[in-house]
Order: sequence, then C-alpha cells, then structure tokens
Amino acid sequence: MEKPRAPLSRPKTAPPTARAGGQQTTRQANIAKVMELLQHYEEQPIRLSELCRDADVSERTLRSIFREIFGVGPNRYLHIRRLHLVRVALSMANPETDSVSLIALRFGFSDSGRMASDYHRLFGEYPSKTLMRMLT
Repeated sequence: MEKPRAPLSRPKTAPPTARAGGQQTTRQANIAKVMELLQHYEEQPIRLSELCRDADVSERTLRSIFREIFGVGPNRYLHIRRLHLVRVALSMANPETDSVSLIALRFGFSDSGRMASDYHRLFGEYPSKTLMRMLT
C-alpha cells in the first residue's frame, strides 16, 4: 500500500516581515518626498491632488501614510501647517504695516474670519493678538 503524499507547498516569495520592512521603507521614502515638496510650497497652498501628483503617490496611499504618521489626514495636516506658518509670519510682522488679512491671504486663507476662528481653536488666541505682541 502506497503512503499518501504530502501536498506540494508553494514557494514563498518573501516572509511577511520582509514585505512589511520593504513597505515601511517605501512609506518613509514617500513621506520624505512629500515633506520636501511642502518646503517648496511654504507660502502657497497646495491641493492634495497636486501633492499626490508631484510626489507620485496615490491619494489613498498618502491618506494612509498621514494617518499612520501624523494621526490626521493630509488635508487636516495641510490646514494646520498653514495655520502654523501664519502664526510665524504674524509673530515676525510689523503691526503698523501688516494686517492679519494680508498675511492670511498670503498663505491661502481667503476667509480671514474662518481662519481666525481656526487659529483661535488651535493656539488659544486670535491672530490679531499674535500680531500685536510685536508692539509690546
């Protein structure tokens, strides 16, 4: 009587840990590319679709990476980043010659009232207070 044969096993392409490591390397390269691109867009807003195109990554991949690394989606991250850039600009601006509206517009905020509300929620003070601090 013949013994039953063991089923043929498929060759493994790579262990799961190797795949995860390669994926992690790709994710890090993608985020590094995105961060480098964002430095070129300091004073101009960039749309998510433009960022994906310039970084050569899909929107789904970018959303996944941002959630994993920053804990928020890319649109939220870009919005918060612009608010931080406004804060830096306001803290260095001359209140006698610059205005909150002009600085907000420079960073792509067309509705300075909404920007002021978001700014207050994030920093606990209104942008005008940050700007006026230069006088004291």
